[in-house]
Amino acid sequence: MLLRCVAALAAGALAFWLAAVVCTAARDHVPAVVVGVLLLIVVFGIARLGGITYALPVGVAVILAFDWYLLPPLRTLDAATVLLLVLFLVMSVIVAAVTAEAGRRSVEAERARGDLADTQAALRRLALLVAAGEPPATVFGAVTQEVARHFGGDTARMIRFEPDGTATLVASDGTTGPHVRIGGPWEGYPPTGLTATVQRTGQAARVDDYASVPGGEPYLREGLRAAVAMPVHVDGRVWGLIALGSRHGPLPAGAEDRLTDFTNLVAMAVANAQSRADVMTSRARLVTASDEARRRIERNLHDGAQQRLVSLALGLRSAATGFTGSEETRAEIEQIAMGLVEVIDELRELSRGIHPAILSESGLGPALRALARRSTVEVKLEARIEGRLPEPVEVAAYYVVSEMLANAAKYAQATAVHVRAEMSDGQLLLVVQDDGIGGADPARGSGLVGLKDRLDALGGSFTVDSPPGAGTKAVCELPISS
Repeated sequence: MLLRCVAALAAGALAFWLAAVVCTAARDHVPAVVVGVLLLIVVFGIARLGGITYALPVGVAVILAFDWYLLPPLRTLDAATVLLLVLFLVMSVIVAAVTAEAGRRSVEAERARGDLADTQAALRRLALLVAAGEPPATVFGAVTQEVARHFGGDTARMIRFEPDGTATLVASDGTTGPHVRIGGPWEGYPPTGLTATVQRTGQAARVDDYASVPGGEPYLREGLRAAVAMPVHVDGRVWGLIALGSRHGPLPAGAEDRLTDFTNLVAMAVANAQSRADVMTSRARLVTASDEARRRIERNLHDGAQQRLVSLALGLRSAATGFTGSEETRAEIEQIAMGLVEVIDELRELSRGIHPAILSESGLGPALRALARRSTVEVKLEARIEGRLPEPVEVAAYYVVSEMLANAAKYAQATAVHVRAEMSDGQLLLVVQDDGIGGADPARGSGLVGLKDRLDALGGSFTVDSPPGAGTKAVCELPISS
């Protein structure tokens, strides 16, 4: 600032001397108005090029020279005149410097307000995603998009540090390459690069040129030249990092501070999303463990109690056939055998309710066809499913259809049910619609509530539309990655 003020003072003195020469030469030859206009044009040009810091002292000097050397009465450059000139120039430089500094601070304050407004808008968008229960992958992807948009980087990435010391790329926006696999392990990063540094120190890291970093070739191949990274702290530990990359060279000084402020604010959204992910993972483990226990019970019933009862029933029927005693005793043996068959049927239905064997053996398509055949209500089934799906998805879909068919028969007074199952965009879509009396309320039925809980645990959705008198329609969406 001091150097700039000295330069402005020198520019004012030089402008006074040049203007005095011009005014002296133009006196009695060029109209004063023309000379004044020409001098104003010069001052305007200096203002455009150098700003108010130079324009104000130059303008004051030019006006003094115009007044003293062109307009009567003329003045001589004596000690009093020089003192007056110096005072005017110093005062103009001080005013110009104060005005320039005030303008700079005003611009910075306006930029800060704009950054704050952008940050708050970004946080609101992220908070809405978290409040809406969006999957963590969606929230993490939104965070990287907001970082790239807010800071103008060519690439933004979010990496999570796992308890075993490995890292996972959870989101990326911008440039890409073979090493960029969202949801997969983040491997092969340079030992002195961003990931290793943040993971080791828990502090911000910067790379100004990947060409100078051993192991930085993958980033150069995807087009990145430089990057900065900030740690994301969740519950007092380094959860991971957010990185911002540039194609064109080092990021500006202070980028770490701005990015740190932003990451500190989005850490809450990340924490909420991670908590939701942990809860979903825990619930998915419980569902899987429950299904495994059901399958084990069904298998034990089928291979143990059912088989023994079948053997006993066959033995009793054989004994009744070859019995030579009284007719009354033979009839009692046959009645016992028939009772055992009924028990076997009931046990078979019970084990099917615990876990359908056909689902484990043949998959979702055949299991749905078996449900349709056993239903007491006419079922139109459209199952466009190729191959086997992950077991938790098949089990959840089976129970959705089973529960809705049972409700259609027991409560809805339906005469027909349409079941549609198909794959779409990496999801299993299930639609079950009946022509019954409607009025189903998921909040009052433990079966529907249990279905929704099961699907939520797998990252799916379950909605029921059942207006009175217009039938019931259930729509289920399950990610195949479950």
